Amino acid sequence: MAERKTISLTSERLIIRLPEHRDIPEIIRFQRRNTAHFAAVFPSRPKGFLTTAFWRERIQAAHADATADVGYRFYMFAADAPREIVGTINLHQVQRGVAQYCVMGYSIDHRHEGRGLMLEGVERIVRFAFDDLNLHRVMANYMPSNERSGRVLRRAGFVVEGYARDYLLINGQWRDHILTSRTNPNWREPRPRRARRRM
Repeated sequence: MAERKTISLTSERLIIRLPEHRDIPEIIRFQRRNTAHFAAVFPSRPKGFLTTAFWRERIQAAHADATADVGYRFYMFAADAPREIVGTINLHQVQRGVAQYCVMGYSIDHRHEGRGLMLEGVERIVRFAFDDLNLHRVMANYMPSNERSGRVLRRAGFVVEGYARDYLLINGQWRDHILTSRTNPNWREPRPRRARRRM
């Protein structure tokens, strides 16, 4: 079994952490109640998406990815109801070497839209990406029709860098996306690792 990494971030109204197996019933409830809400902006769900077995594997993979520093798949929980999922926020495709970037994705429960929670989550996860992971760039992309997401990113300091035609396959159709990013003004060049001395 892969090593399990514990990461828990907090903000004024949120606890942002990797999921645990005990969260599976709440994850399934979250996905069920937002099926229609997410359908317009996310790719089609894979077979077995709403089963315990699917999420057991997904959670194990999330911990393995975080341990390997290739991705961080977080859930956002309400600080005043710490078992209630209000959204997700992820850092995908973590690249090191000369790149030092990742791609951020997120979602918010339809019942919690308009409360500023997504902006709060984005700002906290960007701080984690810059201060803890020492990444130089966080990228985030959204469909032109998703004006709410565009406003969140602008308020969080992201700037538009381009427009990608037919960028992602959403519900059987290739959809355009606006490309944005934010860069780390305090990025530090990683220290080279010392070679181990052979005995």
